[in-house]
Amino acid sequence: MSDKKGEITVEELKPRKVVCSRVFSQTPEEDVMQAVEKWFTGHGLKLEGRRTFGFDVPVSPAEAAKGLRGYEYGIEISEKEYVADSLPSRIYGGGMYAVTRVVNAFEAPFKTIPAGWQNLIGWVQSSTEWQTTYDTCYEEVVPGEKGMDLILYLCVKKK
Repeated sequence: MSDKKGEITVEELKPRKVVCSRVFSQTPEEDVMQAVEKWFTGHGLKLEGRRTFGFDVPVSPAEAAKGLRGYEYGIEISEKEYVADSLPSRIYGGGMYAVTRVVNAFEAPFKTIPAGWQNLIGWVQSSTEWQTTYDTCYEEVVPGEKGMDLILYLCVKKK
C-alpha cells in the first residue's frame, strides 16, 4: 500500500451549479451516483469532462444502528442544460478551501478516506494562518496513477 497522504494547499473553489441528490442507505455513495448519473443520461447529457462532488450527510442514531449512512452527490451542469424536474440543482463551492489528495482512495476506503480527512483537519488546526469554518466539505473523485484518487476540500478562512 502506498503513502496515502498528499500535499496540502489552500485554493479558491469557484461556485458551480450541480445537479444533486441525497441517499440514505447501506451503500449511499453507489446509490446516489447511480441516481444522478441516470438523470444525466436520461436528459441526453454526457458525463465526461464534468466535475463531480460529494459529501457525507449525517444520519440519526437510529439510522446508524440500522447500518445506514448518508451521502450527497452532485455533477456540474450549465444553466442552459439544467431541466427542473426530479432532481434539484444547488451551488457547490465558493470560497477558500484547504485541499489534499488521497491517492488510490478506494483500495481501503474506510481506512484511507478518514485518514485523509484527519490529516487535512489536523493541518488546518495547526496552521497559524488558516482556520476552518466547517461550513462545507467536499470530496471529488479523480483519476489517479493507480486507480481513483479523492480530492478533499475543507472550507477555510484567514485567522
